[in-house]
Parts: sequence; structure tokens; C-alpha cells
Amino acid sequence: MNIVFKTIKTPTGFFVYDRNRDALLNVSSSEYDELEAVSRGKVRDTESKVLSKYQKDGYLLENKLEGIEHPYTHTLEHLLSHHMEQLILQVTQSCNLRCDYCVYSGNYTNREHSNLEMDAFTAYAAIDMYVRCAEEVDILKVAFYGGEPLLKFDLIQKCVEYIKVKARGKKIDFFITTNGTLLTKRVAKYLELNNFNITVSLDGPEKEHDRYRKFTNGEGSFNSLKNNLSRIKEEQPNLFQKIGFNLVINPEHDYKELKDFFEDDDLISSQPLNLSLVEPKDPTKTIEEGYSNEFRLIRKFDYLKLLFNMLGELDEQYISKFILGNKQTVYKRYDQIKKQTFTGRLGHHSGPCVPGSRRVFVSTLGYMYPCERVPETSEDMKIGHVTTGFDIEKIKQLLNIGKLTENDCLQCWAFYHCNICPKKALDKNCLSCQVKSINCTESKKNAFINLKELCALKELGCTFNA
Repeated sequence: MNIVFKTIKTPTGFFVYDRNRDALLNVSSSEYDELEAVSRGKVRDTESKVLSKYQKDGYLLENKLEGIEHPYTHTLEHLLSHHMEQLILQVTQSCNLRCDYCVYSGNYTNREHSNLEMDAFTAYAAIDMYVRCAEEVDILKVAFYGGEPLLKFDLIQKCVEYIKVKARGKKIDFFITTNGTLLTKRVAKYLELNNFNITVSLDGPEKEHDRYRKFTNGEGSFNSLKNNLSRIKEEQPNLFQKIGFNLVINPEHDYKELKDFFEDDDLISSQPLNLSLVEPKDPTKTIEEGYSNEFRLIRKFDYLKLLFNMLGELDEQYISKFILGNKQTVYKRYDQIKKQTFTGRLGHHSGPCVPGSRRVFVSTLGYMYPCERVPETSEDMKIGHVTTGFDIEKIKQLLNIGKLTENDCLQCWAFYHCNICPKKALDKNCLSCQVKSINCTESKKNAFINLKELCALKELGCTFNA
């Protein structure tokens, strides 16, 4: 028989993860030993009494997965034509800052700042396509992206007014990601009037922020940003409540100083925060490899406190803002395990979204991509153009990225807990089986840690209630 499972041992408990059911089973010590022996080939599965016992209850059955095919493959054209959830418009590739770690800075091979700007014809074509292809979506979501999108504030205004007419009767949520230096009174009033959600890039206190986020003349941008935020908080408190911050942590940042600033500063401590780490240029390296031991230790200690909070042993006020959002991720993972989904003959590992349906990123030139995180220089990631529509076959290829490593995926115990999307299979600008395989190793490692964490939390009495 071909049975795919993974044994997991905690300090006081014994578990087995059943890939066929996407389920965790609490087993006895002796059962664990026998299943471990089966997994190592020391006991034949046909001779295992433990396997036989659990198979009577529908667990640890023979692997039914025969081929890699994403479940949305055959409904893809319908989703692209009727269920496009979000439109992201890159209104310009220009920026008034030059951040060292930015993918457009010239330090990376896939993007550079340019003078390219989206024209109204391209923007309107993108909006027409979106409205046409979002008829099944209750709330339209339109985001403006750059470069620095507020350099094209005139185009943003035209787009907002245009879609309000084109999508009359539907609720529309607007989003913008900005460095905040151009949030003048005039701009802020318009954003508030049109109910914008604003993400501001802020990298900590003045010293840390200005090390990387500089104007083109080399001057730091912190004071300009903070003055704008202070004015908005005082004059437009409702708009200020719709501002969240994006913090990019560079390996050279002082992590403790960043934490103290975002958790204690009077201006921003109450606002939502999204934290991301600078990704390595080398796809074979993990994100945290470039960071100091001090950084990793502080992060681990913060995460330990979060686990105590989930066990009811520590109040939320003591949990770092940098780590609190992980709680919902753990709870969602547990909810997935509880469903115990049966594996069919065809399937696809988790990781990829549905390109062109979940979101569409439109470049200044009108080319469409699965999201704003993929390189625009990659032909493999270019899924169409606003004037000609989607390239269905290319989207199917991205949706079924597991085909690159099909044989390995069919036998992988971490199939349902994979985090590999097409971006993690890119070698420079081309999809690569080798790069995907390298990232598979890290993905399986993370999946094992995550499942082991669920086992330990459940064992210690966690209820997984928000």
C-alpha cells in the first residue's frame, strides 16, 4: 500500500498526521513507535495492526492522489469572467523616494524606478474590465500602487469618479499604499471623502526610518511623513483611523528599537501594523538567514509569549504588536485541520491563489499580473493585457504550479500545508522546477513546525477560540 502520513512527537504526547484526511490523530506511545517503524520501512504497512485499527475508522488509508490538478482549473474561465475580487492599478513607476531595499531601487535585477506612468485610457480599460468581470462580487476593491501613487493624484481622482459611474449601485472600497510624504491637506480631504483605506510605509523612529527611506536628494523622509500624520490625526480623526502602517524590517535595523517605537509612540501605537522582512536576492536562502541572532531571539521570545496568551496564561496587553496577528493564522490552521478533508484522485497543494480572480495587478503599460509581488520583467508572470484580456493557458500553468514537481507532490505529506506559490518557483524571471524544489524543503520544515505547534497547544488545553 501507499499511505502518506507524518509522525509528530511533542514532549509529552504522540501524534500522526494523516495526509489523506488532512487530520491529526492523537496516538499512544506504542502506536507511535509502530507507525514510525512503518514510515522508516522497518515494518510493512500490510503487517501493521495499528494501521489496520485506524483504517477501520477511515484514517491512514491508501493514497488516492494520482495527479496534480487545481480544483478551480475547470471553472477558471468563469471565475475570470465573473468573479474578479480586486483590481490593483500601478499608476506610476516613479517615486520621490529612493529606499535602499525597494524592489525598484536598482539593487534588484527585476525592477527599477522609471518615468513610466499609466495613462487614462489604460486605467479606464482596466476599470471597464474589472467592472465587467466582477458581477458576482458584492464589494469592489480598487487599490492604487506605485512607485509613489500620489504622484499621479490627478489620475487617481479620475479613476475614482470613473468607477463610481461605471459600477453605480455597488459598494466600492478604495485602497492606497503610499510613503505618506505627499499627504497634503487637499489630498487627505479627497481620500477621506471617498472612504480610502491607507497603508503608509513607515520604518520606525527617525534614525531607523531615514537610514533607508530617503528623498532623491538624500534627505530623510521621516519628518515630512510625521508632520502629515500629526495634521491628519488632529484635523481628520476619522481618516486617521483608516491609516495602517507597513513596516519593512531590514537586517540592519535595531529590532528592539523598532518594537519600542511602534508599541509606545503616541502618534502611531494604536494603529494597525503589517510587518514584512526584506526577502533575500538568493532564492536558496531563507528570509531570516540574513538577520542577527538578537533579532531571532527577540522574535522567538515574543512568539513564546503569544503561545502563553493562547493558553490563557498571559494577558494580551503583554503581547508584542509585531507578533499578535499570528494568533489568527494559528486559529485558521486549526480550523482547517478540524475539517478533515478527504483527498480525491486529483488535487493541488496549497499555496497558489487563483491568478486573475483573487486580484489583478495592472502595470503602467496595461499588462496584467497575479499580484503586485511578482516581477514585471517575467513573461511567465504576465497573464494578459487590459485591451486583449487574459491568457487562459498561462494562468492555468500558474494555477497548477505543482505540475513542476508533480511526482514529489503526489507523495508529499505536507501537501495541504504547502506555501509555495508561483513567485517561489521563479529563477530570476522563469518558472523553475529546481527553485521550487529548494523552496519545498523550507515549506515542509515550516509545515512540520506548525503542525507540531497545534499538537502541543491542543495538548496543553488551548481552545482555539479568538
